[in-house]
Amino acid sequence: MAQDSNMNQDLIPRNPAGYPEEETLDIKQLLYRVIANWYWYAISVFIALFVAYLVNRYSQQIYSVTSSVIVRDDDQTKSYVGAEQLIQSLRLVKNTKSVQNEIGILQSYSLARQTIEELDEFNVTYVAVGRRGIKESKLYKRCPFKVITDSGAVNLINYPVYVTILDSLRYTVEIDDGMGIKQTLLFGQPFNHENFNFTLQLRDYASYKDAQTVSKYYFYFNDPNSLALQYKSKVTVTLNDKKGSILTLNSSGFVAQQEADYLNKLMEVYIRRGLEEKNKIAENTVKFIDQQLALMTDSLRRAEQRLQDFRTTNRVIDISREGSMLIDRIKAIQQEQGAIELKGYYYGYLKEYLAQRKDLNTLIAPSVLGVDDPQLNTLLAEASKAYIEREELRASVKAGSPGLEQLDIRIENLRQALIEKVNSLIDANAIAQKQLKNRIKEVEAEMIRLPVNERLLIGFERDFGLIDKMYTYLQEKRAEAAIARASNIPDNKILDYALAENATMIKPKKQMNYLIALLAGLALPFIIMLIYDFFNDKLVDLKEISRRTRVPVIGTLGHNRYETELPAIEKPKSTLTESFRGLRTNLQYLLREPDKKVVSVSSTVVGEGKTFIAANLAAITAVTGKKVLLVGLDLRKPRLHRLMGYTGTVGISTYLIGRSNIDDIVFPSQVDNLYYAPSGPIPPNPAELIGSPKMEEFMAWARSNFDYVVVDSPPVAIVSDA
Repeated sequence: MAQDSNMNQDLIPRNPAGYPEEETLDIKQLLYRVIANWYWYAISVFIALFVAYLVNRYSQQIYSVTSSVIVRDDDQTKSYVGAEQLIQSLRLVKNTKSVQNEIGILQSYSLARQTIEELDEFNVTYVAVGRRGIKESKLYKRCPFKVITDSGAVNLINYPVYVTILDSLRYTVEIDDGMGIKQTLLFGQPFNHENFNFTLQLRDYASYKDAQTVSKYYFYFNDPNSLALQYKSKVTVTLNDKKGSILTLNSSGFVAQQEADYLNKLMEVYIRRGLEEKNKIAENTVKFIDQQLALMTDSLRRAEQRLQDFRTTNRVIDISREGSMLIDRIKAIQQEQGAIELKGYYYGYLKEYLAQRKDLNTLIAPSVLGVDDPQLNTLLAEASKAYIEREELRASVKAGSPGLEQLDIRIENLRQALIEKVNSLIDANAIAQKQLKNRIKEVEAEMIRLPVNERLLIGFERDFGLIDKMYTYLQEKRAEAAIARASNIPDNKILDYALAENATMIKPKKQMNYLIALLAGLALPFIIMLIYDFFNDKLVDLKEISRRTRVPVIGTLGHNRYETELPAIEKPKSTLTESFRGLRTNLQYLLREPDKKVVSVSSTVVGEGKTFIAANLAAITAVTGKKVLLVGLDLRKPRLHRLMGYTGTVGISTYLIGRSNIDDIVFPSQVDNLYYAPSGPIPPNPAELIGSPKMEEFMAWARSNFDYVVVDSPPVAIVSDA
């Protein structure tokens, strides 16, 4: 609403800089709006909490299970005692275990695959379908029936087989997807098909009673390879303390007991594999010694029999002093000869072992048979460590990676170096044996001076003594290896088994879901309200006018909800009429001078209520006894004449073109003291007519003859008439 340009400028509020104030967030107004629309927030929160309830109710629960194992690493090898120290002496190299390596082994595919293969219940997944067919629950061992299959039976993988239990004796099996199989069978009766071969058996009566609350079940056969890969990826192994060696294993799944069984079996397989690896060295040692003893047993028996037969036949019991001295020398040489021959046996065993490209982790240590060549020990130790590094790297990287290829090249180079070294040791051993034989020949030459029977007796005793010492030595070594194998204990042990009753549910997080639903329910209406305000191009608060413009606000009017166009007269007790009274009062304060009582009513676009406000403002002012003229200057789209009930053909337009006088275009209305001048016929040039001298004459006449003049103007944003 605008006044004459000569209005008192002191009434216009300004900020210090003379510009509209910056837009700020009005917290108080925002809070009032939230309170006013509380029901939308209540509905939104209710819907969000209901959705959270459905999620918590029908989502499959996921449980997390943990266990722990303690690992003995390199720093603990000093604590070996007794039989453990003995088994370490049989090893080619000492333990090269580290906690990080053990983590890699626990997360390896081979260990996961072996674990899956030892768990029979993992071959089949059992699922219960709810009565409404919405919720499904994994059962594991809680399923009332069990699927039994033969090792060579054909069964499609990941293909659902539906089962409906009819009673404690019968069930119905259904297989869809084109097969169209539906049969009723007895529990224990085999089901045979080209794609499925299995037998169903009830677990127990209690399981059957529980089954009566479930409408249908289905099961499917698992692929061991896929299942091993799945568990390999989801089992996590963490170190409790960087300075310690306690590993915590964690697995999560739909059934807590199933995850606990897997972790317990995984730890069992892991510890058993470590123990088997340790025992394999002792077993190889015993096997090697047994082979040598088998070769010596017959020789020892024959040598003993020859000696006994000779003594019996020739009745020679004692040997002369000179003979005793010669036999002592021969025994000393034979002792060296036995040690060298055992070394020769080991070199032959080592050469064959390297030729077969076997893993050096299970190779018998050279020290077991007295081989103490420093260069050989160094090469074997380096090769064994390289083998161990390759196995550990295989657990964490793919085949064909650069690291594995470099280790393979290194292992092959070490193997060739070992073969060359073993060949040189075999040659050196042959030379040493030849030298010992020459020394024995020298002693035998001195024995010629002895009597024949005594000389023959010394020869028999020499053969028997050589074989007997070697046999006794090997028996001692075999006993040591057998003791080590029998008393061997694993390096690692289980600290805490995984227990289903200690499992924690990680999904769905009911409290968190309800909290998120509550926050979302409160935030969604608030966000919608902010978006609505952002795109809203209407004024909803008086403060927006004061922030954005310097135009003073002298009144506010509500929407007209009455059927009349003049509620200010016909509805005098309404709030809308009261708002017009407030507008009238404020105008009286602004228009205090007699020559400044002309009010022009306009707006930006068509249809915003200019004519309605102008007519009611003029009527409410006339009620006070003031003489008011209502002028219809909207010459393009006049409406005032219809509101006043005028049907004539004269008006402002006819006056401005000189066809009518002022007295001919001013008419009294039904309201006392209210007169109006209609627009008249629509002219072709309304802007030029309004700007003509005749318009100035009309306004001068109106000022002098009326207390107030109210002008109904065209929209200012569309045409320039106003």
